[in-house]
Amino acid sequence: MGKIETTLNDKVLQKISIRLIFGILVVLGLLGVFAKFADSLLENELGDFDGVLSGLVHGLQVPWLTEIMITVTHVGNTSTYLVVVPIFLAILLFKKLKAESFILLTTILGAWGLNGALKFSFQRARPDIEHLIEVGGYSFPSGHAMVSMAAYGIMGYLIIQYMKRQGRSPWLVGVLVGLLIFLIGISRVYLHVHYPSDIIAGFSAGAVWLIMNIYALNLLQRRGKRTKKVMERNESI
Repeated sequence: MGKIETTLNDKVLQKISIRLIFGILVVLGLLGVFAKFADSLLENELGDFDGVLSGLVHGLQVPWLTEIMITVTHVGNTSTYLVVVPIFLAILLFKKLKAESFILLTTILGAWGLNGALKFSFQRARPDIEHLIEVGGYSFPSGHAMVSMAAYGIMGYLIIQYMKRQGRSPWLVGVLVGLLIFLIGISRVYLHVHYPSDIIAGFSAGAVWLIMNIYALNLLQRRGKRTKKVMERNESI
């Protein structure tokens, strides 16, 4: 029995190690992307890149699509999070998922705080063309891109975890969440309030923060399971 438990523990540790190494490599890659755009911004080398991509997105503008993009961008507004997040949090607390509730808040609030700090550090002005919606503040990195990646990313991850425990396929949730985050980012360029480099940098920074919090959540969940097993063993003695 002891040998079987040791073998299972070794397999679990091996699986965790592989995931950790993969996660570190992804984070390093994302940090590299952010650093590249940040450096190019400081060196004033983003003009051609942003000009070409902005031109392609702006070329799609038609009245009906503009209305859709305005709606999509509102999904990434603070006012929307103030409605969606408390409801999601209430559901987690009702199910007594304390670790998940804690990580939900740290992911979203942390993303807001980090984005504000980064914007203040770079102080990039927004595109000097007519904005199709009212905005304020600095441009780099995009708050909508960064926070939506973190906020909808962690909510999507928690839903996927729940569906897996129920034995249901979560791929559709993953696709829809990914599509929503992508469209929020694109809407900011479409509406003339961000450069494409702002969006990519925001996605990169948001993804790094999201991955870090998902890893923290997994640690908390594993510790919770170990604690539960110890308590069950003590009760059975």
